[in-house]
Amino acid sequence: MLGKVIYHEGNRLMIEFEEEINPEFLKLLARDKENLTDVKLIDNEPKSAKQNALAHALIKDISKHQELPLHKAKQMMKDLYKEGQGIEFSHAEASMTEMNTWVEFLIEHVLSEGISLPKRYSYLLEYEKFFYYCCKYRRCCICGKPHAQIHHVKAVGKRNRNKVDHRLFPFASLCWVHHNIAHTIGENQLLNDFVITPVYLDKETLIKIGIMSNAQIISFDQKYEDEELFKKVLKE
Repeated sequence: MLGKVIYHEGNRLMIEFEEEINPEFLKLLARDKENLTDVKLIDNEPKSAKQNALAHALIKDISKHQELPLHKAKQMMKDLYKEGQGIEFSHAEASMTEMNTWVEFLIEHVLSEGISLPKRYSYLLEYEKFFYYCCKYRRCCICGKPHAQIHHVKAVGKRNRNKVDHRLFPFASLCWVHHNIAHTIGENQLLNDFVITPVYLDKETLIKIGIMSNAQIISFDQKYEDEELFKKVLKE
């Protein structure tokens, strides 16, 4: 059922639907509870040519890796997307937001499966998620080599790394060759020359790649809670 937002304030939306809503049907759906609804806000901006080009380039690379005809690789990815997202995807009908989600899904698949790219697509570098997934799956964000090192963009220095909350530092995933280049030409030069966007990693990824343990994260969170409580007591 399609509707139009006619009023918005804070966490409240007033929606006018194209059709009248039968109150008895609402009562039936509620089943003596509150009526709940799943709302999807529609992006009126259609997909861009850049998004479309990148999506098709990645699908082509997937088809080569899987040794599948292009149309079968495309359908395979659509099936995987539906399985994970619970919705179907259509290139022809996609909005800019929907296309963005689709492209990020393709990027993660390429990196998690170790699919080689013939080159660093310029449009790919506009996606922060590319650099995030490079860290998550330890792929060099410059050359794509596996088993990359997770490089602190802001140096931790001589501090004990077990006593550092790595969630507060941005990272880039680099193979040992490009890691050494970073130390040779300087970090900023490397970021500019290779168009790298450093990213912050969530706790799940930091645990997955062995940068932090769950116990360390819990310890830091407890420390922050204690500090906030201390500040609150001081104010009182």
